[in-house]
Amino acid sequence: MSNVIAMPRLVIRPGTETDRDAVVALVSGIWRETYALHLPPESTPAPEAAHIPDLVGDPAERGWVATLGDRVIGYGSVTANCVDQIWVPAPMRRRGIGSAILDRAIKDIRERGFTFAQAGCEDFNQPARQFLEAKGWHLIASQPQPLGDGRSCNALVFSRPLT
Repeated sequence: MSNVIAMPRLVIRPGTETDRDAVVALVSGIWRETYALHLPPESTPAPEAAHIPDLVGDPAERGWVATLGDRVIGYGSVTANCVDQIWVPAPMRRRGIGSAILDRAIKDIRERGFTFAQAGCEDFNQPARQFLEAKGWHLIASQPQPLGDGRSCNALVFSRPLT
């Protein structure tokens, strides 16, 4: 006789203050992977102590966590009509997690009366760019962004209507 073990299901829920440490740990790992080849070598082994917590902000303020059971596997946040962040670790990508976070962010932006949304990423972040373009976002602007140590990239701005 076999026992069926229920698999945890993906849940997108509002972030809480108690999620902060898990979100900071999640984003720290993804940050290193994403920026390692593009920032000065001394800054990639560990981001500045304050950088990731400042980047994450307060998950309880317009932030959402994606969980499987008790495990935080994604994070997203918005400010005004901008999707500020979507973070999903590489092994968990292409499973609908980023899409679910983006859908929740768009719902929040739409509920507050905006008719367009914006999002951005650096030009070297091909997975983020491909994700946004596959979701119907259009590149509307690009501006140089210094990365330190004489390095730079272009910050890309995407937009899409919410109608």
